Amino acid sequence: MKRTLMAAIGGFALLAATPLSAQTANSDELTAEQASQLGELFGDMFGDMFGTAEPLTADQEERLPAAMIVVTKLFPKGTYARMMDESMAPMMEAMMGGVGANSALALSQMTGLNPLDLAQLDDDRLSKAVGLLDPAATERNQAMTDTMLTLISEVVIDIEPAYRAGLARAYAVRFSNDELLDLAAYFETETGKKYAAESFMIFADPQVMSAMNEVMPAMMERMPDIMSAATALEENFPPARSFSDLNDAERAQLADLLGVSKDELAESEPDPTAAEAPF
Repeated sequence: MKRTLMAAIGGFALLAATPLSAQTANSDELTAEQASQLGELFGDMFGDMFGTAEPLTADQEERLPAAMIVVTKLFPKGTYARMMDESMAPMMEAMMGGVGANSALALSQMTGLNPLDLAQLDDDRLSKAVGLLDPAATERNQAMTDTMLTLISEVVIDIEPAYRAGLARAYAVRFSNDELLDLAAYFETETGKKYAAESFMIFADPQVMSAMNEVMPAMMERMPDIMSAATALEENFPPARSFSDLNDAERAQLADLLGVSKDELAESEPDPTAAEAPF
């Protein structure tokens, strides 16, 4: 049950949580072809989540130039890089280098103790415990943070033109040509220029982000109710079967569907006695 719930809450953590050897079948490195396949897989997942946009009508296509003028004011070149420098970098520094919940999760992985219990300890004790078990934690986390920021920055800068084009299409759909011209004229005023330059950055402003600090405590407060509801729902359905639960014909069918042998499926079957994660 917990496995089902956590998959629903954090499915995208699967790739990070899976050992690289398992991700790449029989290789210790992710090849370019495998990376491309994973990209297509997650692209399909996002497509399923958010749907496919309807093609623009002829009138909307005609409004695209005016829409792009507005979008260029609101989301000029370099906006993502600015967001990374001003917002994402400090946030990741805090996440990767901080104590508290981050150290509790790290200690849970190293000791097997429940992270919720560890989170009750004060930051000083958590920090010292991590230092005992992993003296290189601070340096490693900093190196990982720097690398992650560099890689993410490169990605978001690369996708910025596509995002800007998507914004232009959205504005062309939602605003008439006259409205787009009005917006463009407003963004030529001093107040309009300032608003256009800051509009996207406002959503990552510390004032906004600090208000979001209330989200996690509220979520954790409701977690028992969420878990209870999930348990009640799960009891309405039969449990999923494992490979060993199938008959010979079903095992052969599954092997054929997945393109692997029955022996491989038998060897890779999870241990049913393995304890689920404590959270």
